[in-house]
Amino acid sequence: MAEYGLKISCVIILTLLFLHESSGQERGVGTSYSYAGIGLTYEKPLGNETFMDLQLRAEAFEIFHSNAPFPGMSASMTWNMYFAGFQSGNGNYIRFFAGPGVIAGYMPDMRAPYGGVFGLKGRVGGECRFDRNVAISMSLSPILGAHVTMREGMPHMKLFLNGLIYGLMPEVGIKYLF
Repeated sequence: MAEYGLKISCVIILTLLFLHESSGQERGVGTSYSYAGIGLTYEKPLGNETFMDLQLRAEAFEIFHSNAPFPGMSASMTWNMYFAGFQSGNGNYIRFFAGPGVIAGYMPDMRAPYGGVFGLKGRVGGECRFDRNVAISMSLSPILGAHVTMREGMPHMKLFLNGLIYGLMPEVGIKYLF
């Protein structure tokens, strides 16, 4: 299990290093909170109307139900596009976004042991950016994925139910823009 977490951490670190090229556009680093868990986020603009969001999360939904002793971990990346918004006269603005993505992790599912998770992740939400280099957001992030565990020495795959259920609960985020 620790080896799997080390591999995910290495992939995330390499991705962040790759994304660190210089750019004149604002990037964001922050945290996100939901009933399902907490996460660290890194946002990188891809153009005027698109951005990529990389997220590392501690998935705690099964801990809240006393079904797991420790949180699962996941890493995800979404490619988002702004589709509406408006700006105030003092530099603040609200924008709405949506986009597809991917997720991989190691976590339990409903009444199932810890296992590997991979799949597609959707994201839709709104963001309020302030002229003080701070942004707050609220989004929904359902996951359509597979949960893979080992049973009697054979891999067993099923639909990742927690991703569908808890992904429809709001996630609140706060970011510092630089």
